[in-house]
Amino acid sequence: MNHKPNPLTISSGLPVSIALSALLAITLPPAPAGIADETVSPAATAGADEKKTPVDGETSETATPEGSESAAAPTAVSANVPESRDLLNQMRSALQDLDSLKCDLHETVILSGMKLQAVGTYAEAAGNRVRVEFRIFPSQAAGKGDAGQLALDADPVALAPDTSQGELTQVSDGTVLFTLMKNGANTRLTRRNLRDVMDAATKVAGYDSDHVAMDLGIGGLRGLISRIESLMEFAPAQTKKVGETEFYVVRGRWNAKTRTELFRLREDAVVDPRPHVPEYVVFYIDAKTLLPRRIEYRKRAPDPAQKLDRPLVTLDLRNLVLNESLPDDMFAFSAPEGVKEEDVTEQTIQAIQQSAATPDSTKDPAAQSPATETPATETPATETQK
Repeated sequence: MNHKPNPLTISSGLPVSIALSALLAITLPPAPAGIADETVSPAATAGADEKKTPVDGETSETATPEGSESAAAPTAVSANVPESRDLLNQMRSALQDLDSLKCDLHETVILSGMKLQAVGTYAEAAGNRVRVEFRIFPSQAAGKGDAGQLALDADPVALAPDTSQGELTQVSDGTVLFTLMKNGANTRLTRRNLRDVMDAATKVAGYDSDHVAMDLGIGGLRGLISRIESLMEFAPAQTKKVGETEFYVVRGRWNAKTRTELFRLREDAVVDPRPHVPEYVVFYIDAKTLLPRRIEYRKRAPDPAQKLDRPLVTLDLRNLVLNESLPDDMFAFSAPEGVKEEDVTEQTIQAIQQSAATPDSTKDPAAQSPATETPATETPATETQK
């Protein structure tokens, strides 16, 4: 956002629901162990792929059953299409230049033959102020019609607010981040002093304090994009036209360092065996505004010989409103009556300190323990073949 009187470059992240997001764990490398236990978070992280450099033509691996629009192959690379990293930088710059941004969020997770959905709102304004609200809805069996619902030009599925089973609210005034999570009858309210976290990070040897916001998932859209960029290698950008809208499509996969140090995979691993761990991230960027329209996490088939992958987590940004004056009280948090506040500032600092240590890349990911602050949910026991 334009003009940030607060010297911190921290704002609340794009959290993605209480139990169903790959984004939360991806932006929380201080606790990479959380990616291991599917009984804790069904879509809680990122994964790995072959050790070859992504090349033009990989779109043959992006097809999914039922002819999903989101999986349709983009057009061939054009000389007029910017480099992938340049596009990501332009997207972050476009966000940076705004005075404010407000939009609706729609997330769909398809895992183990089940579909989970969440809807909410995102708002960011000057002073690194952010407010995110999500409602999480009951899971249901995935069906053939889901591919059509994930088309870029499809209308969002109508969900009755009174049927939601969980809620997530994050509010930051640029200095303190509050997170309120409701999962059924369970409620948890945490507080992080971002200034203390930043100060502590600057004193940790070997830790890049410039990435504090991104690493803790409190960097807003720009922080999320930067964090993904730092973890991935990218194929050449392509274009895709849906209706009257032209999109740049940027497809990336986890680089070798991410695979070994963050996700602790063996060097010879081709596909991450954990069904909730995606191999790819795809950005759909509006070619006119250079603002993100969709961030998609995709899972490759368990058999490396199958040149096929499918959507795992799809996050859509809809109804973008730019540079509108947002009220100050939107970024002021009021705790619900009777809910005890838990200060996790010190816990966050300890996570940073632990992340500075070199991880044991030989450790079996399946033996890792679940991360903290990821509420448990029911997870189907078996993966359904697509």
